[in-house]
Amino acid sequence: MPGKTIQIYLPDGDPKSVKQATITTDKIEILQIPRAMLSENKKILDFNGIYILVDSLKIEKPEIYIGKGNIKSRVSKHDKNKDFWNVIFAIKLNDNNGFNDAHNSYLEHYFIKKAVDLEMSTLVENKQIPKCPKLPNPAISDLQYYINTIEILLSTLGLKCFQIKETQSASVFICKDKYGNIGEGEYLEDGFMLYKGAKCSLELHKGTKSFPLRDTLIQDGTLKKSGDHYILQSNKIFSSVSSASSIVLGRRSNGWSEWKDADGETLDKLKR
Repeated sequence: MPGKTIQIYLPDGDPKSVKQATITTDKIEILQIPRAMLSENKKILDFNGIYILVDSLKIEKPEIYIGKGNIKSRVSKHDKNKDFWNVIFAIKLNDNNGFNDAHNSYLEHYFIKKAVDLEMSTLVENKQIPKCPKLPNPAISDLQYYINTIEILLSTLGLKCFQIKETQSASVFICKDKYGNIGEGEYLEDGFMLYKGAKCSLELHKGTKSFPLRDTLIQDGTLKKSGDHYILQSNKIFSSVSSASSIVLGRRSNGWSEWKDADGETLDKLKR
């Protein structure tokens, strides 16, 4: 992929406030606005496009809502009747016409479907994937180009649930023990993806008194009890290889030595 120049403008100079992100050669602009600063910034949301409401506090698997229409009008309603979110990402096409209703419907369909497929976020109220409108091929080609830009900008702004991270290789690594706990996954640029279906320890091993991450995954349903194991319900990206192996084994562990390929070579030997 060729390099891209991303410009992030801070209207009031505060990195915790409003951000306007663009790729300098493209027409797409994304506005990131904290909910607490919505009232004084509604005027810049007076355009038709798609938007994503996000609970940005849930970094691992954020709660999101995807919508379309006049964003100023829509978000004013959501500010009154949706409690979960604390930031909005509003997506704008900077040309004479902007996105029309068909464009918005196509983009809404694409991003809801991708959120469902990737399982890296929790959709709030987007219970069904909307129908994809029929558009002429030139319009679809333009929208697919814009989608690539949108995903890059969202990831740059910290919303990474629409992009699978590039893996360092196609190698699948396995972590298992004598108790039947077993998981498979891939080493990523900045973490480890544990695959859906991993059989994780039902009990914490002696000496492991607390495991907050494990508790969170059980509480939010990512890990569900089935027989003698907790089963991972969706692919899960962990920030470290050791966090992933510890979830499988039910104890503190060194992922660099626990994860092994099909030949028994450790992740440490192959990647460090």
